[in-house]
Amino acid sequence: MIYSIGIDLIETDRVKKALEKWGDSFVDKILTPEEKKIFDTKEIKAPFLAGRFACKEAVIKALGEFLTERVPFRRIEILNDRYGKPVVSLDKTVLEKVPGKKIMISLTHERTMASAVAILTGE
Repeated sequence: MIYSIGIDLIETDRVKKALEKWGDSFVDKILTPEEKKIFDTKEIKAPFLAGRFACKEAVIKALGEFLTERVPFRRIEILNDRYGKPVVSLDKTVLEKVPGKKIMISLTHERTMASAVAILTGE
């Protein structure tokens, strides 16, 4: 059963400007330590960060009706499985608010944009 859907679209250039202005403090508000390891290996960083930002915004929107307060981005982790598909992991405090639910995510990049869709499902 589908409970809700979240979607986000962001311009990569906005993320690039934020990176230039705030640097690591901006990155540290968005990425988990594991995501940061991957980010640090990227030659061109803004598209990766824009994609993670879009994914996390989409997840927050999909979780919306179950949340009583905004979830910090670092409580949502987006890693890739062995085939490159993005997979969502939520920290314990977020999982407790959505017992028995699963989030599926899809991410796409275009030259100047990143977009993500999150679907919250359950029994």
